[in-house]
Amino acid sequence: MAQEAAARGRAKAPTIYDVAALAGVSHQTVSRYLKDRNGLKPGTLERVEKALSELRYTPNLAARSLRSRKLYRVVVVVPEASLYFPARMLNGAAGAAHARGYRVDVVAMEGTAQARALQLERLLSGEDIAGILSFVPRPKAAAATAPATIPMVVAGEYDNKMRARGSLADGTAVHSIIRELAALGHTNFFHIAGPAAWPAARNRKAVYQEAIAAQGLTSLGIAAGDWSPASGYAAGRKIAATRDVTAVFAANDQMAFGVIRSLHDQGIRVPGDVSVFGWDDVPEGSYFIPSLSTVHMDVEALGARSMRELIARIHGEEPPQDTAGLPLMELVLRESTGPAAPRQLNPA
Repeated sequence: MAQEAAARGRAKAPTIYDVAALAGVSHQTVSRYLKDRNGLKPGTLERVEKALSELRYTPNLAARSLRSRKLYRVVVVVPEASLYFPARMLNGAAGAAHARGYRVDVVAMEGTAQARALQLERLLSGEDIAGILSFVPRPKAAAATAPATIPMVVAGEYDNKMRARGSLADGTAVHSIIRELAALGHTNFFHIAGPAAWPAARNRKAVYQEAIAAQGLTSLGIAAGDWSPASGYAAGRKIAATRDVTAVFAANDQMAFGVIRSLHDQGIRVPGDVSVFGWDDVPEGSYFIPSLSTVHMDVEALGARSMRELIARIHGEEPPQDTAGLPLMELVLRESTGPAAPRQLNPA
């Protein structure tokens, strides 16, 4: 037992020299990778990343902070309704942070806009935080209180005009949804929108209205949802009572699930009477009955890009210009959409 304890005591954590030897590069290259990967060749990046992973190398953040007087802790803010927040996006952000030697703390933002503003103000006053990445819309009340000393990125907030392809708030894929449904003969539509505080919800609603007008189609209503299946279910009751709606676009998959169940409970078939389209391509969508037509995005890549932008700001660098390299959003067509058919108001 004593020998085993001694052996464990002699075991050392891998160093950058070990990483360098395994990757076939100099220790200066590994050090540069951990500080700033800009300028390193793709092949070198791949070898260093592989070596870091195989050796399970973890930077000594406390020692680095003492030596450089820099902070290596970032906070990621996620919504209170984390059930509707894609975990893969958080994984992408965390992976990008760890690759640059940063520790990640996750904070769920809760309560009213005023309460969230106070929580954010407390975070921004933290002395041991290098930066904040928020996947929650920033309360207006917090804008005036935020000190300029802590870099912050609010993912999607800057994209209200829908100019950034593939960003979190980009709603341009709605044009493709409406075209796809129109090609199936649908002319009368209904939209279930997400919370107005979210840029993604506002943009999807705006593009829905633009696409309907541009293609000479008819919108028979817009219901305000909150991302939850319950709000989709409530909207389904309105849709069932609205004559001639044959196509529904919900701003996320959970609301789409709710509307499908609501229509089913009222004797309206999907897609026989009404087609339903969602957004997010959550895993359970392919197992739902009927399986859900939706929009797929590489949310892990989007989370990583947002984190890289934050780290660039922390280091005073130009933000990454890699939006063109991100996978485009694509439609995933499944059983919940089909050809339009005349629908009569359910007398029940």
